[in-house]
Amino acid sequence: MNYYNKIDDAYIAALKSQHVRYRTMIQPLDHWENALGECEADILTSKPVQSQQTAGNNIRRSLNISVVNADDKYSPSKNSAFWYSRKFRLWDGVAVGENVYWQEQGIYYSLTAEEENHVITISAADKFAALNGELNTGRCTKPFTTDITASDVYVADLIRETLMLNTGSLPLDPISPVIDPYFESAKLYADIALDAGQFYGEILTTLAGMFGADCCYDRSGRLNFRRKAVTDRPWWYQHQGYAWNFTDNDVNIVQGVRRSTTLRAVNCVTVMTDNTEGEFGCYTAKNTNPESPVCVQNVGEQYPDDPIVYIALGDTTRDTPNEKCRQYADYLLMQHTQQALTETFTTVEIPHLKADDMILLHGEPRLITSISTDHHSRLMQLEVCNTAFLPINYETEVIESE
Repeated sequence: MNYYNKIDDAYIAALKSQHVRYRTMIQPLDHWENALGECEADILTSKPVQSQQTAGNNIRRSLNISVVNADDKYSPSKNSAFWYSRKFRLWDGVAVGENVYWQEQGIYYSLTAEEENHVITISAADKFAALNGELNTGRCTKPFTTDITASDVYVADLIRETLMLNTGSLPLDPISPVIDPYFESAKLYADIALDAGQFYGEILTTLAGMFGADCCYDRSGRLNFRRKAVTDRPWWYQHQGYAWNFTDNDVNIVQGVRRSTTLRAVNCVTVMTDNTEGEFGCYTAKNTNPESPVCVQNVGEQYPDDPIVYIALGDTTRDTPNEKCRQYADYLLMQHTQQALTETFTTVEIPHLKADDMILLHGEPRLITSISTDHHSRLMQLEVCNTAFLPINYETEVIESE
């Protein structure tokens, strides 16, 4: 029996055993992501089959995969199921007895294909490639702009409308996105304008920057738009369960932990509103966590090359200008710190792990920032961040009794 995206005791026990039987499958898809078939036997695992996941916005997942091109089955052609929409879904499976536990690894667009000796090597990227110009689709043919003076523009509505923009005869992405409920009532506070020739995906990346949000596709191929800078808790990861527990002498760990710390890392970020009249906002986020190697008390204040980030003042009825600046500064500081404090180790492939998952490493919490998987050797390299070193806001409001 086939199980899809299911994690249970049998699946976990199989991964912790000395001998794991892995499977890999791809499914060609139409534009509406209906499967047009399955391909497993044709995948050539004797050649490198590698996938990459990184935390952050835009394209998160990339893939290189080789298939045996018997009878020109995978040659680029309008009559080929594989090239019908250039879109396919990748699955990694673990065989447990007669059962197979399949875990989704993302939906991809084929970018390039090279054939040699009846073997086609395909380079692919996740669905954001259709939005940011990688596929040369979703390009504005005339100037585009929102108009917040004419009527309220809600962020969630703008995201959905962007995905449903018609590119010829089909919408950019017909699959419903996953949007943080906050954005259902959040209004756009500054207009977004695109010139002819720009790509519609820039609407989404601009929104992500304006609201300190992540904008990316998940492993199921649905666009996720979610806040990370949430009021006084940018450290959202504290509320996640652990996706895996790597214990001492764990058989899953093939190569031990290697730590890297950039002491020149950014530990201060200043955000200001860009208005010259009226109410004004400014906030500087600092890493004051005494456990962090890049704490300001340890290495001094270190700013990025552009020391001040400007944002639009916009609507002040929901958040004050200072609060808006604080949320975005906390978000940016978190990103800088994750990049500076990394630990890397190699483990056997654990198909359900993904970037932004929390794990336990020798009893201590870690946040996954990057995963590189070799589907030939069935090894994956994890890049993680020690959450104890991330910025923590110790400011508290003192309430005096009368």
